[in-house]
Amino acid sequence: MFKKISVKEVRNETKDAVSIALDIPEGLKKEFQYQSGQYITIKHVINGEDVRRAYSLSSSPNEDDFRIAVKKIEDGRMSSFLNEKLNNGDVLDIMPPSGNFLIKNLKSTVVGFAAGSGITPIISMLKTVLVSGGNFTLFYSNKDTNNVIFKEELNALQNTYPSNFKLHYIYSRENIGNPLLEGRLNKEKCTLLIKEELELLKADGFYMCGPEEMVLNISASLSEFGVNKDKIHFELFTTPTLQKESEKPVSDFSGTSSVKVIMDGEDFEFDLKNDGDYVLDAAMNAGADVPFSCKGAVCCTCKAQVLEGKATMDMNYSLSDEEVAEGFILTCQARPASKHLVIDYDVI
Repeated sequence: MFKKISVKEVRNETKDAVSIALDIPEGLKKEFQYQSGQYITIKHVINGEDVRRAYSLSSSPNEDDFRIAVKKIEDGRMSSFLNEKLNNGDVLDIMPPSGNFLIKNLKSTVVGFAAGSGITPIISMLKTVLVSGGNFTLFYSNKDTNNVIFKEELNALQNTYPSNFKLHYIYSRENIGNPLLEGRLNKEKCTLLIKEELELLKADGFYMCGPEEMVLNISASLSEFGVNKDKIHFELFTTPTLQKESEKPVSDFSGTSSVKVIMDGEDFEFDLKNDGDYVLDAAMNAGADVPFSCKGAVCCTCKAQVLEGKATMDMNYSLSDEEVAEGFILTCQARPASKHLVIDYDVI
């Protein structure tokens, strides 16, 4: 799973954000191929604790670069380490790219919304779309001009693709003389922006990355304009907190399930109550070295497939409806919903 990868370059993007280029060895380049919008998981021992975090790739597959961006978060163990202590030549444990936040048709017309470090997967997408001949409109929200990650690169892209790339910066704490581009990127702001350019509603897809509240508000605005749900795509960079209790699944199973987890060809068996630990935690307690990162339904690092029995998920912000129909689950959110349950990590 995890591979030892050297750091090629640590570059300051803003006062509290860096981009990190990784040196992928020739023998691992095939395994580390990716699509724009995907992420990697980094594992590092910090103060004696195994810390894992997922970070989206900001480079695009057509570039000779393999780069992520990391914004320092208050009390963030991994983000603080990567911003303050990481140096060129250091070695990190990296999991190959994964994730479902993808654009299927790279020659399409796309509208993107990003806030802060949510620009990371979006800039990868827009670079790939522009090179492929598509069109991209980006609304990028930050506190002020000094906090814009990749500002020089975004401006350069706008100059290179003036007919295909429309770029709009929005500042929540800075006056720039245009009220439409000032303030928070909320539902009302999104509605005003779209009314200003109704042609946006003809886009083939809308892609958002940022905090949960922003994503929910923009999704609500797009829905009120009649945008089909299948065209709205998002990725959160924080663990969701706003899901209502009524949205959580209801299972008719109660009691203890006999669970078998398959990992790296080895079976791990244990009993698990339907209202007890999540499958991921129980599997780890049983000795399985199962993959995980956010533990909050945001990434899909802990993805596995149910081979026998049933399981429910408390939350799911990363698996597609098709994957769920095929029996895939986020084990960090999964609970048994049948007397016997067999889950396979090796099918991924």
